[in-house]
Amino acid sequence: MINDKERVTKLMKRIAQCLVLTLPLMVSGCWSTLIHLDGERCVYPGTRFGWNFATENAPSGLIGLIDVPFSLALDTVLLPYDLTAFLPEDMGGDDHACNLEGSIKVM
Repeated sequence: MINDKERVTKLMKRIAQCLVLTLPLMVSGCWSTLIHLDGERCVYPGTRFGWNFATENAPSGLIGLIDVPFSLALDTVLLPYDLTAFLPEDMGGDDHACNLEGSIKVM
C-alpha cells in the first residue's frame, strides 16, 4: 500500500512534468505577440526579433531560440494582416516604416 508521502511525491513529480511540458506552449509566439500588440505591422517581426535577440545575446539569449518556431508559426498566421500595411493609406495601409530596433535587417 502506498503511503501519503509517496503519493505526495508522485503528485509533485506529475505537476513538475506538466509545468515543464506546458511552459513552452505558454510563451509560444511571445515575440510576435508583443510586437503586434505594439501596433507594428512588419513581415515576420517576431521571428526576426527573436532570432536576433537569441544570436546577439548568446549564451544567455539562446533560451530565446525556443520561441522562434512558435513566433514563426504565429507570424505566418498574421502575415495577411501584416501585408495590409503595404497597401495605400486609403485602403487601410500604413505610412510609417517598419521599425524593429535591433532586429535582423532582412527586409
